[in-house]
Amino acid sequence: MRVESRARRVTAAMAFFGWVFAGHTVVAQQMPQNAAGPQIIVSGNAEVLVPPAKAAFSVGILTSAPSAATAGEDNARISKGVLAALERAGLKHEEITGTRLGVRPRWEYDDKGRHPKRSAFEANNTIQIVTDNLTQIGNFIDAALSAGATDASDITFSAKDIDEARRRALGQAVVAARTDAEAMARAAAGTLGDLLLLSTERTNETPGVDLEEIVVTGARRAREPVSTDVIPSQIKVTARVIARWRFVATATPK
Repeated sequence: MRVESRARRVTAAMAFFGWVFAGHTVVAQQMPQNAAGPQIIVSGNAEVLVPPAKAAFSVGILTSAPSAATAGEDNARISKGVLAALERAGLKHEEITGTRLGVRPRWEYDDKGRHPKRSAFEANNTIQIVTDNLTQIGNFIDAALSAGATDASDITFSAKDIDEARRRALGQAVVAARTDAEAMARAAAGTLGDLLLLSTERTNETPGVDLEEIVVTGARRAREPVSTDVIPSQIKVTARVIARWRFVATATPK
């Protein structure tokens, strides 16, 4: 596990109470006693890179026929061959987490787009896969496509011990926040006083984790097979904290 931390954005404010606005006085005594006086407010950010442990993706089988029954039968036959090919490639049976089959008419419209006409029926089956055999993902996809699958989805990677990684990121974020706050206090001819607030803040990521997605770009040719290479991306666990310290002046700034 590799840790990378940095303060991406630092905001600071010197907060004072006892100002008078439009004839209304905000009295310090109305605030919590430890909130009075000048303060330094900063944010700290950190991230931890975690190696992926599992991958989730799906392969699809699309068939078309004049009748719904024929489309479904053709799809079932090809899907059976795709499942067999996946198992021959080394995919465990329990790593196939589910299938989803749908049959619907396909409509076409005349030149004016006013009169729809049913041209065929389409059956679409999606085979959902979750595996920890990350080095063989490309082989699984190639096997499915060679057996008749018509598409493969993006690949989503997930990791173990996300909670532990997030706690490490939180610790790094707090260190980053305090380092910046101390630098600001020195520049203002003072030091940090009591810690008044320390809080986490949500990031734009799902449970603090950036689940990297990879689009499969490998090609498959009839006479010149090209293997699909899938390189797992590390997962970025991020944390952001907001901290506020009392500012204690030690000298008069020049």
